[in-house]
Amino acid sequence: MTNKHRYRSLFLIFCFLLISLFLNGCARFKAYNVATERYEFILLSPEAEVSIGQDSHKSILKEYKISSDGEKQKRLNDIGKRLAGVSDQKAYDYHFFLIEKDELNAFTTPGGYVYFFTGLFDKLETDDAIASVVAHEIGHNSARHIAKKFQAALGYKIVGSIILSTVDMGGAFATQIASMSASALMNIVSASFSRQDEYEADSLSVKYMFLAGYDLNGIIESFDILMAESKGSSVPAWLRTHPFIEDRIEVVKEEIVFAPYRYKEIQKNK
Repeated sequence: MTNKHRYRSLFLIFCFLLISLFLNGCARFKAYNVATERYEFILLSPEAEVSIGQDSHKSILKEYKISSDGEKQKRLNDIGKRLAGVSDQKAYDYHFFLIEKDELNAFTTPGGYVYFFTGLFDKLETDDAIASVVAHEIGHNSARHIAKKFQAALGYKIVGSIILSTVDMGGAFATQIASMSASALMNIVSASFSRQDEYEADSLSVKYMFLAGYDLNGIIESFDILMAESKGSSVPAWLRTHPFIEDRIEVVKEEIVFAPYRYKEIQKNK
């Protein structure tokens, strides 16, 4: 065997070992996602998500003012807790905050932290419409979409170290989060979800609203209000980060029709 062939063989063996090591490491972080009903590659543990959510909350408080309207905050908490009680993710407690800002928006961060802007809250007239937005954000969290978004945004450059067990998962991400500014965190939060993630969050919002006893037409009500607002000079922030709205409405309408048949047994066991 010539030196050229020998080096090539060694290189191929090295690549094979490296890929095997990576795949074995990935398998360690494959976890069953009860909300999506799939095994997924998620580096963040639920405990790390909570830690990130806590650090993110501190940064968010530096940029936004939490509403002092106790009645509205209680209304949001009551709706949120009712929906959280039927969510698939039981690894952490949900927290709901009403942000004093005249903007049609809502978002969530890892670990069950959900934020609702007063501009959107005041536009939605019924508890069912408010619940539809909260349920959607809980859906993102429960399906761990938000965890995967932060995971991707913070980079996979530490994956190798994690696979080789030289970095603590929670500590690695928590350290990066603690050093980020509120604006940097909001850039991650505001980035659009994938088409699949949006459809999954919509589907889960139907499921959670049904199990919690809300009128599912509240979902269509909130979409209609936001669509009406989008005909003005600017598009509501919640729609800017949630594209293809017309397609989503049609899919949700089908989900609503089949919800009583799909979730009846789950409701009986609650």
